[in-house]
Parts: sequence; C-alpha cells; structure tokens
Amino acid sequence: MHRFRTYIYPLWMLSANLITRLGGMIILLLIGHHFAPDQLGAYFAAVATIGLAVTIAQAGCGLLLIRLYQANQRRAAFALCALRLTLAIAATAFVVIMTDIPPSPILLMPMVAALAPDWIITARGQLSKIALIAVLGQIAGITVAFVAVVTQSNLALFAIAPAISLASLIAGALLALRSHATHPTAITKITHSQMINLIGFTLLAGALPNLDFVLLDQTLPDAAHTNLMLAQRIFLITAAIIASISAALFAKKQAGLLRDIWLIAPPLAMTAILLMLPETLALLFYGTVNVDLVALLRTGAFWPVLLAMVSRQILISQETENQFFPGWICLALMVVSGVLLPASPHETDAVIIMQLRLSLCLLLIAICHRNPILRNKPA
Repeated sequence: MHRFRTYIYPLWMLSANLITRLGGMIILLLIGHHFAPDQLGAYFAAVATIGLAVTIAQAGCGLLLIRLYQANQRRAAFALCALRLTLAIAATAFVVIMTDIPPSPILLMPMVAALAPDWIITARGQLSKIALIAVLGQIAGITVAFVAVVTQSNLALFAIAPAISLASLIAGALLALRSHATHPTAITKITHSQMINLIGFTLLAGALPNLDFVLLDQTLPDAAHTNLMLAQRIFLITAAIIASISAALFAKKQAGLLRDIWLIAPPLAMTAILLMLPETLALLFYGTVNVDLVALLRTGAFWPVLLAMVSRQILISQETENQFFPGWICLALMVVSGVLLPASPHETDAVIIMQLRLSLCLLLIAICHRNPILRNKPA
C-alpha cells in the first residue's frame, strides 16, 4: 500500500487543481445569472488586474521557498517572504493609484498571497493538505457568492475572490502550525546561483502557457482571435495539469522513469484526443462544432506534449549551478522574439509558430544543461 502511495502522490495536486476549477465554475454559475453584465465586467476586470499584482507579490519564488525550507535555510526563506510582502504592498499601492478599482476586500489579495504558507506544507511533502486547503477556500468563495446573490451587494461580489484567498491563508497557517511531520532527507544548502536559476525557471514555466497566446494574437482578425482564445481554454487544461504534477514532483525531488511517466502521459493522452476527436472537444466545451476551431485544435495537437517536455527539462535543469541562467535568457528571448515576429493573418499559423517556439525553448534549455562550459562545475 505504501509503495502504491509513492506512485500516486501527484494526484493530490491534481485534485486541488480540479477542486479550484470546479469551485470557479459553481461561482460563475451563481453570479453569472444574477448580476448585470457591467457589474460582472467590472469584477472580472478587477480580478485580472489584481491577478497581476498577485504575480508580482509571489515574485516567482514559490519553488525556491520550498527548497530553502528543505535545506533548513529558514532565515533566507522568511527574508524572502518579507520581500514578497514589500512587493505586495507596492503593487497594491500602484493598483490603487493607477486604476479605478473601488476600495474593497479584493485589494487584500496580493498581501494574502505574499503571506500564504502553502510552500511550507508542500516542502514537508504533505500534498494531501494542499487539496484540503483548496476545498476550504472554494467553500468560502461559494458561500460569499451565495451571499452576494441573495443581497445583490456589489461589495459582496468583490469579496468573492479575496474570501477564497483569506480562507486558504487561514487554513494553510493552521495546518502549517499544527503539523510538524518530517520532510524528506535534508538537502544541501542552496547557492545564490541556484536561487537565481530557480526564480528564472519558475517565471518561465509560469509564463509559457499564456505568453504566446498574448503576444501572437494581437493583430488577428476578430473571428480568428476568438477561435484562438477558445482553443487556448482547452490547451490550458493540460497546462494546469502539467503545473500541478510538476509542483508535486519538485517537492518530492522525483527523478527517473516515474517523473517522466507522470509528466508525459497526461499531455500525450490530450494530444491523441486533439488529433482524433477535436470535434468532440469543441462540442463538449462550447456546444457547437466550429470548423475553424476544430482545425485549430488539430493543428495545435502537439502543443501539450511540447509543453510537458519543456516542463520536464526545466525540472531537470532548474537547480543546476548554471552561470548562463538559461531560464532568464529563454524568457527574455521568448518575449522579445514574440514582440518582433511579423503579424500572421491566420490563427493556424500562430499555433504552428507557438509549437516551434516551444521546441526552440526546449532545445536551448537542454543545450545549456548539457554544456559544461556554461556551468560552474564540470559535467
């Protein structure tokens, strides 16, 4: 039984992701039919804007905090949390000054994200508690959404997302304080070079699923742009699965065949579905079979596998003392080249370019990892 559990531990992170998505769907159903479009538009715009501030507050250092905890470098970990809190305050102040988001609980989200102790629980390998935190957070969000519907309160509407964040923070803090289970065997001290690499690769992994969809669709005609956005929502299902599995594998320091099976098998299944049953996917998610959307899904069928292969190489490379800092270099090249690429009039061309760019990203990271000239220590 214990051996079986060692094989399926990433399922806890997948469960947390599924719970979050299910809770989001329930909340959307509750508020979507009871608030005016302009109210919903203002709320979703505020969530998107605050989401950027949350990203700044987290500073791409979630994985680094996990390793610092496992290496018993607690002082460095808490100093990093203090930096995150400072960034959260600065990002919130910028949002208050530069946007028209009304004063509401939603402004607390960056600071809550900076203080969230989920990295402690993950570092201990207690992945089942991450799923529990997700359940409690979504219950809080659904409860506040129900209150917003009953009262028709705009304040309650803007309190839904922060309710999820605050409930997750409280649950995570209680679980982190109550449990002192031992984490895997202590690892060696994290060097400054490894810290820089970890942050760069974390930012790269977080940006890749959305980066090209943002950069390459700006000049597309309206119909093509709509099809690309509809396809993106399907592609991002796999991206979320890969992110959840990667986090679990990282926390457990998993290597070898089991790591590769977990990372590659789910995206490979999605690729097979995209190749053989794109009509079914379009009908399932959107209730219609759009010929252009079906062709786009089939054209992008290998995007999930390519993203999984890049994620695998990132897991292998991100803790290497590489003076070239390939995560940062790759992220910069992806952004700059995406901006400079000539506009494409067809969404299928954009998806082909996305897959080529993922392939080049994979190649660059692999070369940097294997070339001893670029590393502090000989290979």
